[in-house]
Amino acid sequence: MFGSLGAPELLIIGAVIILIFGVGKISGLGRELGSSIKEFRRAVKDEDAEAAKQAQLQQTTQQQVPPPPAVPPQAQAPQPQQPPAQQGDPKSPNVF
Repeated sequence: MFGSLGAPELLIIGAVIILIFGVGKISGLGRELGSSIKEFRRAVKDEDAEAAKQAQLQQTTQQQVPPPPAVPPQAQAPQPQQPPAQQGDPKSPNVF
């Protein structure tokens, strides 16, 4: 559908846009677009620099703090087995 747009068609579209908005408005839009792109690039660069600074700070902090000493696992003491409940015992959970 739009694959057949050539130079003459684009010139006609450009002329119509200039007639509608005027030369001053279009140049102002171009200037605003350029400054927006410049600010976006600066923000991305600042964000990358801040992320690198944070990573470097985190890395130096990790190098300065020694790791905690290794603690050997303690052997678990065997738990005493409970005797089976008797029929007449009131503490027995199996009492009916």
